[in-house]
Amino acid sequence: MKKIAWQNMKHIVVLGLGKTGVSVLRYLQNKKQQDKKLANVQIRVFDSRSNPPGLDEAKQILGDTEFLNRRWELEDTLAADLIITSPGIDLREEPIVLARDANIPVVGDVELFAQESNLPVIAVTGSNGKSTVTRMVEFIAQKCGKNVVAAGNIGLPVLELLQQKEQPDAVMLELSSFQLESVSSLNLKAAALLNISADHMDRYGTIEEYVKAKQRIFTNAKTWVLNRQQQDTWPHPITGKLMSFGDDAHPQHFGLLSGNVDRSSGPVAVTYRGNVVLRADQLKLQGIHNLINVQAALALCEGISIDVEQAASAVKEFIGLPHRCELVSSDGDVLWVNDSKATNIGATAAAVEGLRPTVNGRLLLIAGGHGKGADFRELQSTLERVDILLTIGEDGPRLGQLFNGSRQVKSLQQAVELASSLVQAGDMVLLSPACASFDQFDNFEHRGESFRQAVEALYVDSA
Repeated sequence: MKKIAWQNMKHIVVLGLGKTGVSVLRYLQNKKQQDKKLANVQIRVFDSRSNPPGLDEAKQILGDTEFLNRRWELEDTLAADLIITSPGIDLREEPIVLARDANIPVVGDVELFAQESNLPVIAVTGSNGKSTVTRMVEFIAQKCGKNVVAAGNIGLPVLELLQQKEQPDAVMLELSSFQLESVSSLNLKAAALLNISADHMDRYGTIEEYVKAKQRIFTNAKTWVLNRQQQDTWPHPITGKLMSFGDDAHPQHFGLLSGNVDRSSGPVAVTYRGNVVLRADQLKLQGIHNLINVQAALALCEGISIDVEQAASAVKEFIGLPHRCELVSSDGDVLWVNDSKATNIGATAAAVEGLRPTVNGRLLLIAGGHGKGADFRELQSTLERVDILLTIGEDGPRLGQLFNGSRQVKSLQQAVELASSLVQAGDMVLLSPACASFDQFDNFEHRGESFRQAVEALYVDSA
């Protein structure tokens, strides 16, 4: 995309508030203060919600801005010299499509950042594991003496980095498919596509469209970090340096080595160029899927000149993130695991298949919620590794049809209570919904906290 011609701006339209929208307005305010030519630019903000998050803060930042609590129409977008969208805005909407056809730039906050920043940047996308890998890279880098800051879909809104007096050594971006749709100028030292599973099918017409959006991360990337187990998702041709990872061994790239590697090893080790760099039993993270995440993180760290062995040593102390295969309780020799962040079928498949080998007894799965148009049949083989399935939410019955003897309950609280009556020592109860949360909760964090509270109440009441 061409550089934004700020000197020609008269009308800017911002679509969507919230955390990202507020950061955009703060960025525009700084622009106006720095460039007198922009002092009289008209800014209009649209958000269809009656009281969108961040509205009060936005009005404090740009009090003279016009805030409109309605959907944007064609005349609104065609009147703009620049349209800035929040990630949740569907770029296929007719007013946006026709504005693009009229050569009106349509960008997101990441594109604004990319056009203005000279910081070294690495980034990750994928259906599952993005946040874990992002925080893992940030943790490793800081342990290795580099000031690397997480931003984008997690951590700071990326435009906030431009306002900081002390600039980081590098930026680690988590990027969603929505964000990538409006990015074309982002130059990356390294980019990773972790995996693809059906997600956001209520926004994308086909899985191919979803994959194409994810692949945009490699547009200007020097190193391409790709999953060997999903080579059908690789973009072609590969024009950057290839660094792959997977659940098999590889003589040149990252991989896993099964079996006892040496006398002190666990059953699995991470390898690089055929050499063991990290044993599974040296990590605080649980599950085979997290060993895959570790490989991707190590590859990204190499992209900002962090030695692989040094990075592997640092990651041993990483404890993981809330709501991602988080151990909530082990009272009564029963493991209760909160994986509320699993908002699609791929995340739940990864959790079940990664944790199942670590469970001595039975695995009880709590799943369900708003399925976002997903085809739950893709979870069929994963459910064969589950002993008891409890379903919740609006799409719980549809999910339960895939499992003989599944039990549908009205609430997460009831699911926890029912699970507590069924468990015995050695079992694991896993909340991994394979669905979004907004049919019953504010967000996946709210759902995870509700699970934690329900589990804690069990043991308080029995004390």
